[in-house]
Amino acid sequence: MRTWLNALLSLLFTFLLITTAGAATDSATCLSCHGSMEGAVNVNKEKYEKSVHGSFDCVMCHAAPKGDQHQGMGGAAPDKAVREFAAAIAPKGLKDTLAAAACAGCHPDKVEEYKGSIHGQNVIVKKSADGPVCTNCHGVPHYIEKRPSTASKVYLFNVVESCGKCHEEKHITEKYRFSPLVMERYKESFHGRKLKLGHSGAPSCANCHGSHAIVSAKDPKSPVGSVEAKKKTCGACHPGATEKFVAAITHKPLHPIAHFTEIGLILLTVGTFIFIITHVLLDIFADIRDRLFRKGGDHHE
Repeated sequence: MRTWLNALLSLLFTFLLITTAGAATDSATCLSCHGSMEGAVNVNKEKYEKSVHGSFDCVMCHAAPKGDQHQGMGGAAPDKAVREFAAAIAPKGLKDTLAAAACAGCHPDKVEEYKGSIHGQNVIVKKSADGPVCTNCHGVPHYIEKRPSTASKVYLFNVVESCGKCHEEKHITEKYRFSPLVMERYKESFHGRKLKLGHSGAPSCANCHGSHAIVSAKDPKSPVGSVEAKKKTCGACHPGATEKFVAAITHKPLHPIAHFTEIGLILLTVGTFIFIITHVLLDIFADIRDRLFRKGGDHHE
């Protein structure tokens, strides 16, 4: 009897171990701890479930979580593409390079485009830590939402801010000799003002420069790398774009004469409107005053 009971308890214990190990790979198990933690290890359950990765188990990306508390929680070993991409982006010095490289498992085509881009070459070939990887543009994988969502970092109306965070940093503009205040110049342009007004047809950075496969603007393969390329890129929205037309679209600071002429025209326009409004208000005031005095005079008589 006792032997039978011991055997039953052993089977029950083994079953519990198996089910616990299986549950350990479930996102709910991970979120039960990480949802209450603070700092970088915190994962907001509601935001995660709303993300494009919300249906994934954590070990799909965190294949080999570190620490004794994660023993037995590892998923399948990362495939070759993920391991190679992790080694390639190692110069970034990320805490969990394998997790950051897990994008290669589901998005191999985009990762290949990135590897050949100026951003990818900066990290992979030049070993530069200030080059961007997937998460720099798309955000924390736990909270990535689809592009139509206003919360997405690559949503049409957020792209300029996302790109500008790097392209307007002083040490980066000086190191790579970018045009200074590129985001500010864009916002001052017709395209930028149109986008600010909420026009969904207005182009942002990616529309003209590309995204995953982006190359230097000086590269002939760039959509803005030559006059002919610019005519083709601009022609998508402006059929028949000419050489003079495309030459007017630039991120370079305005020439002093053009700059002060623009300021002068703005002041003239604003001054004209102020004069007209003031004149109309004074005319209304004079009319009311005359009516009141006339009425008062008639009453006195």
